[in-house]
Amino acid sequence: MRLSPWSLNGPRLIVYVLNSLLCSFIFFLTLHIIHYTPIAINSLRFNYRRRPECTCYRHRLPRFDFNLILNLIENQTFLCSDYATRRGPHQRIISISLYGPKENKRFQYNQSLSFLHELINDVNTIYSDNFILRIHHDDTISLSDVICPIECRHHNVDFCNMESKLFIPPKIWRFIPAGDPLVDI
Repeated sequence: MRLSPWSLNGPRLIVYVLNSLLCSFIFFLTLHIIHYTPIAINSLRFNYRRRPECTCYRHRLPRFDFNLILNLIENQTFLCSDYATRRGPHQRIISISLYGPKENKRFQYNQSLSFLHELINDVNTIYSDNFILRIHHDDTISLSDVICPIECRHHNVDFCNMESKLFIPPKIWRFIPAGDPLVDI
């Protein structure tokens, strides 16, 4: 006499339920790995020292804890750039906002860049003990003319593109490091 699968009793029912749970667990684990692996692999394969638009390489950073970075990727807490994240924990930050004429009617590109270069020199002179200048900017700041030359010349300057965070007013951008788990000061 053949039993139908629906007429399970006692131990057979338990084995059937356990097998079903095991198969479900394997299925969801596989989906989880497929979902998160491309992000992790791309992050590890990507050369963090060079922006695609720039021709130079930035200074090599000390080795970091991959688990920390992968947790940040998973939680999507990138508040600046991949390079800034790879600097690791305990960062000491000086932060400014730099935005164009759309938000600031008195914006003058060349004068703002002149002040920016003076600020970078002052940071290097006054705060020479591993302080990092983060410049939060919009799309009016040119990658090839401004960002690449400055980041390549000054290892303690990070440009943070705020185009994906336009819901935050530009005057507030300079306070973003206060919410960065990698920043101490």
